[in-house]
Amino acid sequence: MNNRRIKIICAVGIAVCIILIAMAVVFLKRYDGSAGNNNNNNNINPENVRMKIEPTQTPAAVLEATDEPKPQVITSNTKFVLQTHYIDARNHDELEEKNENVPSDIIAMTREELEDYLKKYMEEIPLNEYLNGLLSYELIDFSGDKVILRKTYASDWNEHEFYLCDVEGEVVVYYSDKDTVFEYTGIKTANLGHEEQIRLKIGYFVADEEELYALLESYSS
Repeated sequence: MNNRRIKIICAVGIAVCIILIAMAVVFLKRYDGSAGNNNNNNNINPENVRMKIEPTQTPAAVLEATDEPKPQVITSNTKFVLQTHYIDARNHDELEEKNENVPSDIIAMTREELEDYLKKYMEEIPLNEYLNGLLSYELIDFSGDKVILRKTYASDWNEHEFYLCDVEGEVVVYYSDKDTVFEYTGIKTANLGHEEQIRLKIGYFVADEEELYALLESYSS
C-alpha cells in the first residue's frame, strides 16, 4: 500500500470517529435532559399540586363566624346610670337616678360577665353595703352605649314601733330601741325566702302591731 492510500484511509477513519463521538455527545445530552425532567416531576410536592388544582374555598364555618356580630362590651365612653331604690317594711319606695363615670372594674365586660359580677357582688356583699341595707344589685339595661344598674336598699324613713331581725336563725321582734325584746316568734329564717332572709339579717322596722302580726302570719304560712 502506498503512502497516499494510507493517508486517505486514516483521514476517513478519523472523520468517522469524529462523527460517532458527536452523535454520542448529542445522545447523552438528550438522555440527561430527559432524566432531569423525570427527577423534577418526581420531586413535585403533592400538596403543591393539590393547591394549584383545587379552587380556593372558604369553609362555611369561617363564613358563619365572620358574619356573627361581635358581643357588645362596656367602654370608658359608655353612659353609666346608677339607680338607687329605697324601700321600707310598709312598701314605701323611692327611686333616685344618677349619671356616673363607669366603674373601672366593669370596663370591657360583656353582658354575661356583668351579670356574673353582680351575682358575685351580692354573694360577697361588702360590709358597708350590708350595714346600709343593700337587698339587691340588678342589671336594668345593657348596650355598648348605655348601662343601667340598680341597687335596692331597705330603708327606715318613719317612726316605727317594732324592729325585726334574725337572731341565731330565729325571727325576733324588738321594740324600736332595738334592745328590748317584744317577742321570740319561733319562726326559723331558713324557712323563708332568700330576699327575706337578707332583710332579716340586716333588720328592719315595722310601724305597729297590726302590720307586725300580718307580717308574722305571712312568715308562718
